[in-house]
Amino acid sequence: MKTQKRNLVVSTTLRRAGYAAGIALAVGIGIELVVYILGFIMNNNLASFLVSLQAIPGTLASILALVLIFYFLITSYSDFKWAIQNSISRKTLWQGRLIAMVLLTLIVWFINQLTGLMYHPFMFDDAWHSLLSYCCIVLTMTAIGNGFALLNRRWKWIVGIGGPVVCFVLLGMVGYSMVGFIPALSASKLVYILVSSQITWWVLLVIYLIIIFFLAKLFNDKMQLRRD
Repeated sequence: MKTQKRNLVVSTTLRRAGYAAGIALAVGIGIELVVYILGFIMNNNLASFLVSLQAIPGTLASILALVLIFYFLITSYSDFKWAIQNSISRKTLWQGRLIAMVLLTLIVWFINQLTGLMYHPFMFDDAWHSLLSYCCIVLTMTAIGNGFALLNRRWKWIVGIGGPVVCFVLLGMVGYSMVGFIPALSASKLVYILVSSQITWWVLLVIYLIIIFFLAKLFNDKMQLRRD
């Protein structure tokens, strides 16, 4: 029974994301085609028109990436309500959305790599870093979306507007306070070794992913139905 419900969550998430991607692609590429056609009508330059069409695969990959990011940012609460209505537990919902998130991330990443072959040869390092970027961004958006699902409408506006402002202020204060420490830090051999080592950045990345993962899971487990 749990497996069936988890599979239902996965299939529903994939279907909804696919539907959203289809609409976004139809609108985005449709507008792009209209612009190219209008340009061809006004300039009557077939070569320029054909060259312009080569940008469509890149647009497709960008639209899919945006849909992937924003889907998991804005659908957390609606998916939770649907799960409650279908007697699906928070744990099963989390597992199903996580599986769907991994599958969709791999699909979008693969399409991005495939369309990228039109513009540059395949490079393993770039592909690997691209996959890591997708995973970090999508997981971060999932955590933010789950966090927002805990808030009512008023607090969503407060946090959505005030949160970035506070972050920028804090970053500015930290940056300003660090100016005086930069010469001392630069003179430290230990700091130089840590910053210049790739191991340090990999460790920080792993720690970040672990924190974001558990925050997303925590917010998912704390979701409640609201009346707003």
